[in-house]
Amino acid sequence: MTKAVRLYAQVLVDVLTAPHSKNSLDSVTRELTEFAKLTTESPMMLKVFDNPVLADDEKQKALKTFSQKLDISQLSEKFISMLIKRNRLGILEDVLKEVEVIQMEKSGGLMGELVSATPLDAATVAGITQAVSKKMNKPVRLKEKLDPSLIAGLRVTVGGKTY
Repeated sequence: MTKAVRLYAQVLVDVLTAPHSKNSLDSVTRELTEFAKLTTESPMMLKVFDNPVLADDEKQKALKTFSQKLDISQLSEKFISMLIKRNRLGILEDVLKEVEVIQMEKSGGLMGELVSATPLDAATVAGITQAVSKKMNKPVRLKEKLDPSLIAGLRVTVGGKTY
């Protein structure tokens, strides 16, 4: 994670959790996730917004079109617009991941990663999460990842420690 990712995520959380905010953090992160998914599924879209030859007003028109089709809030559109203007749209997914981390930290918990060679069923993941939470004496949320190169077992990383 870069400092920029953490900064953008923190600003987003602060703005959306302020008492006067008209938008909820959940709804905006959902909208931004949908937009990020589109840029991932359509790399050409990301190239358009990152194209240095294309004028900024053309990029903003394209964003307006996408925003209307996706029916996203003005705040989400402004956030995406800011990333586009600063040539940082490529970090949107990382910003959204960091928003999750910040939310968990605010609630006194920790984010972690659970890596396995094969997919795990929900009961197994819940059991591992519960065991790690008990060991850490804090609520823990584990993101699951698959790594077929693991020969056996699992790898759980929480708070910078791997178990």
